[in-house]
Amino acid sequence: MGQLLGQHTAVNIILFDQPFERLRLEASDPRGTHIRQVLRAEVGTKVFVGFVNADRARAEVLALEPDGSVELQVIATEPAPAALPVQLLIGLPRPHTAKRILFEAASMAVSAIHFFEAARGEPSYAQSSLWTSNEWRERLRLGTEQSFGTHIPDVTIAPDLQTAISQLPVAAARIALDNYEAGTSLGQALPVDAGSVQIALGPERGWSPEERDIFRKNGWKLAHLGPHVLRTETACTAAVAAVATEVGLWSAPTQTAL
Repeated sequence: MGQLLGQHTAVNIILFDQPFERLRLEASDPRGTHIRQVLRAEVGTKVFVGFVNADRARAEVLALEPDGSVELQVIATEPAPAALPVQLLIGLPRPHTAKRILFEAASMAVSAIHFFEAARGEPSYAQSSLWTSNEWRERLRLGTEQSFGTHIPDVTIAPDLQTAISQLPVAAARIALDNYEAGTSLGQALPVDAGSVQIALGPERGWSPEERDIFRKNGWKLAHLGPHVLRTETACTAAVAAVATEVGLWSAPTQTAL
């Protein structure tokens, strides 16, 4: 988040790793810069803050010091929306696509994103600076801040599909999206009362025959999102929204009490 806030990216909530009652942000902290330069806060201004995987809160700006530091005090807290019980299993895509997926999945509060090196993917993708630096964490954090939530999805990367599947927790429904061999739609494949769902999406070149066999042997259903071929990042967003709506995982939005 440091670089992103340093570029004055607008966010709906400012995340902190640990809860606090009163906190001083040094001049070098990009969150303080955001409060000063983007929110244009004054002493007494109220700002929304959140604590990673915990509550969200309203904080008052107590001081804006000449040295650039900012002092905050929490004045009210409330529970943040829960993570969506949906996990994504994705053939590792090219870095710019992965950036979009990380942001959008975090903004939709999926519980976890599991990438794996697909048979038809490019091995070099895993060596991108996206993964060798903290950039992937920044994309998750920014997506969470955009959504006014506090849940940051867990992320893993496995060397192949079978390894990735073997590391997944139990889920009520497991569905692999496939444009070519699926005989049913995603909505038709979902059990009505599924309390947790795992959705698999292939890389840009699609699944290999061996990967389809792995899905079938592990009890996954093949399903499609319709007759059109979608970009991976578009398919991720569409699938999460369809699943959450179809099985009633999204509750009605509530007005914040803060």
